[in-house]
Amino acid sequence: MNQILDKIMSKLISGGFVKSEDTEIVRFGLELTIMKTIISAAMLIVAFSLHSAPAVISFMAVYQPLRSCCGGYHARTRCLCFFSSMMILLSVRAAEKLLTDTLGLISSLFFIISGLVLIFIFAPTDTPTKPFDNIERIVFRKRSLIASVFSVIAADIFMLFDLYPLLIAASMAIFYTGLLLILGRSLNKKGAIA
Repeated sequence: MNQILDKIMSKLISGGFVKSEDTEIVRFGLELTIMKTIISAAMLIVAFSLHSAPAVISFMAVYQPLRSCCGGYHARTRCLCFFSSMMILLSVRAAEKLLTDTLGLISSLFFIISGLVLIFIFAPTDTPTKPFDNIERIVFRKRSLIASVFSVIAADIFMLFDLYPLLIAASMAIFYTGLLLILGRSLNKKGAIA
């Protein structure tokens, strides 16, 4: 991936699209965008191959905006990021199949409530490599709460129409966001690089 990033950055710099003082920030943004695209594509491929595309799409639609706004733990390497994302996806797939009807509803309510409590307490959580300043903290706090409201609305719609696999996936997205906030805070306190 570094070679791809080097080529893109070279084109952007030589074309005058990026100033030399901004190269590190632009490169980091490109890397995140490429990783998100690769992970999303892999998740969709796995979802279609496991016949659970609607649930995975529901999960991604709730999870990605929450994670972008709330922050939290980020893996140290691209491979670890990819691996942990796939493990989360497989847990959503397993829950979608195992938790049905009443058990699914009860589990979803637990995931939503506990995830929202964690988001309310810990969002946003920065990382040692990208700490928030005071303005960013306020902005991302508001965005976190707005994203949480939209996540709950999506979950309510799924519940209203008895779409339990989609409800479970959306509720797990809220829950995992909360867990990753705790993990991020814990690593920040220990001084580890998330």
